[in-house]
Formats: sequence, structure tokens, C-alpha cells
Amino acid sequence: MSKSSENSATAWYDSPLYYDMVYADYTPKETRFIEGIIKKHGPKLDGPMRVFEPACGSGRLLESLSVRGHVVHGFDLNRHQVAFAKDRLKAKGLKGRVWRDRLQDFKVPKAARYDVAHCFVSTFKYIDTEAGAVRSLRRMAKALRPGGLLMLGLHLTDYKHTPPDHERWIGRKPGIRVVSDTWSAPANRKSRTEAMRTRMRITESGVTRTEETLWNFRTYSPREIRALLARVPSLELVVCHDFHYDLASTRKLDLEYSDVILVLRRN
Repeated sequence: MSKSSENSATAWYDSPLYYDMVYADYTPKETRFIEGIIKKHGPKLDGPMRVFEPACGSGRLLESLSVRGHVVHGFDLNRHQVAFAKDRLKAKGLKGRVWRDRLQDFKVPKAARYDVAHCFVSTFKYIDTEAGAVRSLRRMAKALRPGGLLMLGLHLTDYKHTPPDHERWIGRKPGIRVVSDTWSAPANRKSRTEAMRTRMRITESGVTRTEETLWNFRTYSPREIRALLARVPSLELVVCHDFHYDLASTRKLDLEYSDVILVLRRN
């Protein structure tokens, strides 16, 4: 078995197929969760659910929700992910709009108003300034109809206890195996950053190669999240869940459980 390696600041995202494989098992749970939260806390619908996904990645949730009859729009910064998402919708004859944009200053199609927006798996933490985070949330709120919901998933930081962390995911398709390892360094409270590293080991047609990505996340404690939300009064915190996507299990906005999904309603 031969081996090769590749390092890049965007390697993880420049390989949409493998990135998609890593998260594929989450898709059914996340899809049911989005639909369930809307039924429980969202506005009354008079037609298909209009769904907006900032940082849509490979488009796996765009596809899943579109198959179920919902109207889907989304954007991502990485051009490879955008192309992959467009192609997957087109290949299945599904409608949807996908474009390239940034979380801090994105624009939605003219007059578009959504019933729900969602941004999971800590993607929001790529925004590295408080001002950028405020701008992003305000734009997400503006894109929602009154009563519409924003679901924001992120990993909370306990500054008193931040040991290095490691998580592993394994994805498989016929002839392809992907092992993805992600490490996070202890948080720097002063700069509010944590160094992240992801290494994907891809085995395909008897050849193994490694793709590694390095980046920094902005950190958020429960207090810092509350302070951020206070600057966006158009969004009201309704309930918190965790990354198990269980509608029956709610969480408090505290450090009892680090992975939290904030369900926010536009006033």
C-alpha cells in the first residue's frame, strides 16, 4: 500500500467527497431535528418549509431537506464545496440555490425570507471577531421571517478546564475509507482562540494519503454567548439542545454539556 501526504489551510474543505463521508451519518438525525424544531417552536407554515443554511458545506442537508419537499438555499466560502453541492442537487433533479459567500457579510436573494436557518458543528466559530459574529447573527435574523428560527450549533469552552481534545470519525463508501481525526489545543482565554487540527487519512484504490488542515476557532463560554446574543435583540433564545439531536432532551446554557444547539427565534 503506497502513501502520500498533503497539507493545506483548506485541505479538509477542498475535498468535498471525503468531507461529506465523515458527516453522512449525522444527516438523517439533523434533518429530523430541523423539521421537529420547526413544528414545536416555529411559525405556522402555509406551504413548503423555506430553509437557509449558512456554511452549507457539501450540501448534504440541502439535498436531504429538498428530497423531503422543502425549499433550500445555502452558501459556503469554499468553491469546491459550492460546486459539489450544486452538482449533487442537479444530479437528483432537485431545486435549490447555492452560492459562494462569507458568514460575516453574506447576502441572500432579494426578498428571500426563511422559516428556518441552521448552522451546525461549530462552523460559526470560524468568525474570529466579536464584530463579525454580531454582523453575521444580525444578517441571519434579517433573513428570517418574523417567528422564524435560527439553530446555531457550537462547542462551549470552559476556561478553567481546557485539556487537549481529540475526536475521530470514520466514513466508508465502496472502495473508499476515510478516517478523520480532529484535535483541539487548550483555549487561550486572552485571545479567545483555540488551535484546531484535522487529519484525514484516505484509502482509495489501494493508495493511502493524508490531508491535514490547521486553523483557529473563536471560543465561547456560556457568559460570552449571552453577551453576544444581547447585542442582537432581534433574536430570542427559546431552548437549547445538544449534538445528539434529541427533541425530547433539552439543555441549559451552561457548562454541564459542552456541545450545544441554540434555538433562537426572530422577534
